[in-house]
Amino acid sequence: MTNARSMTLALALALACGGGDEDLPETELAEEGATEVGPDDADETAEADEPETPPEPSGPPKRIFANRFVVPVRAAPARDADRIGYLRGGAVLMAKTAEPVGYESCAGGWFELTTGGFVCNGRLVTAFEGRRLPAARPRPPSREDALPYEYGYVRRRVPMYRRPPTDEEAAEHEGYRIPGLEVVEGAEGAEAPSEGAPSESPNEGAAQAPTSEVPPPAPTVARTNDVEPASAESGTNLETGEGEEADEGPTLATLMGDPSSVVARWLMRGFFVSLDRDFRRGERRYWRTQSNGFVPYTAIVKREGSDFEGTLFTLPTAEAQTAEATAEAPEAEVAEGVVAPRLPYAWVMTSRATVYARANNGSFRRGRGRVTYHEGFPIVAEQIVGETLYVQAADGRWFRDRDVRIARQPTRPDEIGPEEKWMDIHLSEQILLLMQGDRAVFGTLISSGKADRGENPDGSWETLSGLFRVKSKHLTDTMDGDTAVDGPYSVDDVPYVMYFELAYALHSAFWHNGFGLPRSHGCVNLAPLDARRVFEWADPPLPEGWHSAYPTAETPGTWIHVHGETPGRR
Repeated sequence: MTNARSMTLALALALACGGGDEDLPETELAEEGATEVGPDDADETAEADEPETPPEPSGPPKRIFANRFVVPVRAAPARDADRIGYLRGGAVLMAKTAEPVGYESCAGGWFELTTGGFVCNGRLVTAFEGRRLPAARPRPPSREDALPYEYGYVRRRVPMYRRPPTDEEAAEHEGYRIPGLEVVEGAEGAEAPSEGAPSESPNEGAAQAPTSEVPPPAPTVARTNDVEPASAESGTNLETGEGEEADEGPTLATLMGDPSSVVARWLMRGFFVSLDRDFRRGERRYWRTQSNGFVPYTAIVKREGSDFEGTLFTLPTAEAQTAEATAEAPEAEVAEGVVAPRLPYAWVMTSRATVYARANNGSFRRGRGRVTYHEGFPIVAEQIVGETLYVQAADGRWFRDRDVRIARQPTRPDEIGPEEKWMDIHLSEQILLLMQGDRAVFGTLISSGKADRGENPDGSWETLSGLFRVKSKHLTDTMDGDTAVDGPYSVDDVPYVMYFELAYALHSAFWHNGFGLPRSHGCVNLAPLDARRVFEWADPPLPEGWHSAYPTAETPGTWIHVHGETPGRR
């Protein structure tokens, strides 16, 4: 079912997406024969003096605290059991018992989680009682919001420190002016702040890390709707500024700091970091990232992404409307002159689209009516004139097909059962539909991989076609790499990632608003609200408190059918 040419390129080049080359997640590397990242193996295989019989339960069930950045969750209390997901450092869950359920290859004993799965107590997790946590933890991710973390756009080249720097280190690497001293001439990374950047004057105040009684001033939030409509519609990156040129020449390897230096790595303009909290160190202010790095506060501008959201469709019967699989689909409210959402359905791709009216002789002329970027409507009529298809909205406006994207009833592949959940991704129209058998549940616009126009010397950027299943789900997954055309890129904690083949994935893209146009390097980009909805809808489910989950025989990954021909820019 897969496109042979694209598959060959993907295998040869380890094709990446979402703006550049994208490594397989660490949890998938083991499937390719690579060593698992981190201390997981050593910790789980620590020698254990196994008691002849498990101790008698004493007290209430233990709470579980994840100590390491990645903590494997096993299907059984054994090192060789399948890994069915992982926890992120700082996660807090509940065990089913007060004592371990076994000690095989785990000195501290295995605990079964109330969410299912087993974790090894010791270096990986700490089993504890009471409300006091064993250690400090970063701000946990939220699955209730459009984005699980707060995110920051890096506006200029700056260091990411391993710890908060001293004044002298900040002077050396940032060009910070120590009160009473001259700035270090030629300091690495020293440069004047971007125009309009907040000041870091020594007179700003000498408060230390803020307390809950004296919260720090809130940073400016740059929202998608602050961008001029023309920029948003063109698919321009939301973070792009005027009068500043992107850095050229470096690679991710050359941006790494010396292991003995306080600088962990250098961040380039255009990188993104996931944020934990901000604080002051003397006269200076920093963001702490989710990866426990420290970045100068004025170099970061917060991003929230597009507020575009797809459409829930009306189902044909009341019974279907109350089905568990489509519980989020509300009953239709059909008022006079209003058509309930259904297929076929269209989204307008530009607020400059011409509105047409149909004359008595069947011809079309310019009409009147307001048009909104990305507005959607059910199609109530269609007519072809010459080689142009016109579609009509319920309010009487007509549009040319070149100005809209159209979702139509897809054909269910034979491999998918009549009641199974599946996703239909139509590359030609840049549309994703969530399907329950032959019923459309939800539809939205996507941005798939760009069509190969000779701009990528490493191979094609087009999204792989074929019939797949979700192979892994990650609440977030960092994507970075180097490309011959775009240079290095780095996005920490890309939200709502679902891999379906090699490094191809569906995921949230909060850095642009060009949905409906191909623009990625292979992945399927979704607006933040849509990415969250699709992630929560698809199988396997992600248990509360977990950061990643893998399909099992009992809960296989949801089907994904990718088809059509990637269009050029219309």
